[in-house]
Amino acid sequence: MDTTAYPALIAAYMRAAAGRRRSGSRIGPFTVGLDARSDDPFRNFAVPDDGACPDPGQVSALIAYFRRNRRIPRLEYVEQSAPHVLPALIAAGFAVERRTPVMIAAPDTVLTPRSPAGITVRQAAGDADLAASAAVQHDAYQMPHPPGPHDIARMTGLVQRGGIVVVAVDDDSGTVVGTGLVDVTADYPGMGELAAVGVLTAFRRRGIASAVSATLARTAHAHGIGLVFLEAEPEEEQIYRRTGFTDATAKIWASIRSPGT
Repeated sequence: MDTTAYPALIAAYMRAAAGRRRSGSRIGPFTVGLDARSDDPFRNFAVPDDGACPDPGQVSALIAYFRRNRRIPRLEYVEQSAPHVLPALIAAGFAVERRTPVMIAAPDTVLTPRSPAGITVRQAAGDADLAASAAVQHDAYQMPHPPGPHDIARMTGLVQRGGIVVVAVDDDSGTVVGTGLVDVTADYPGMGELAAVGVLTAFRRRGIASAVSATLARTAHAHGIGLVFLEAEPEEEQIYRRTGFTDATAKIWASIRSPGT
């Protein structure tokens, strides 16, 4: 596949995922995905259409929609796919939270993960593994509440639609100490988003995240998911680059954090 097509494909996947896996709505040139069970900003955001040029009224309508649903107005998107969106957002009071690299692994990507001693990394098998995976995610991302039934149901749904969950197990105790997933959407069956890689604090800096991410990519490729992409936050970039993932594009996060603006 022509690598220049990756940014547009990734942007299209993000829109499809926002619209189909959450309570999706269309507001002007935006697809809005809201999580009815959580006000976590990372689960509630909009993605603009390719080449979108929103006018002030459309941006105002977007803000009002988030506010009616008691959510922070927020967007996540591939900036180069919609370069005219950010000026319109800034004019309406949005601020850039961050820009993050989006990295990829294709079947011919050479992955060189670390091999953490005393840790077995494998695909999740059954409800107990999915529940343990959700618990590790909540701990690693410092979520305020332990996972509930809806979190387990979300993981189960991911697997049922063809996604992949991997767990890292401490050989001595049998405890799941790390996890990650590749999610998919039916609109783009050859693509998957690698996300939610987390490791319990006591087991960090041992190469577990590297091993988990490589296992996820390889397992996805073996299941016909040819393009695996991930978003790398600043503290994670070097982990993924050392593992062999390569940069494809960049993603921007923008929001209005003050409820009065």
